[in-house]
Amino acid sequence: MDEKRKLEILLAAKKIDIRREMALRDIANVKRNAGNVVKEPEMVAIKATAKEIVELAMGLIEEVFVEQMNTVS
Repeated sequence: MDEKRKLEILLAAKKIDIRREMALRDIANVKRNAGNVVKEPEMVAIKATAKEIVELAMGLIEEVFVEQMNTVS
């Protein structure tokens, strides 16, 4: 399996996790959680920043929310 396909699968899986596990009240914690996540060895190894993690998380949350809203209308 090539890297592009792996990333597609991982992104889809993360969106499923967000849809199943996240509530609107959790959005306020994204920034704090990002500060904790950047301390993990995998994030340190790739030099990820909290700002990058927040940006990515909020983008994914928005995508999932929009998809859910589209199913309602």
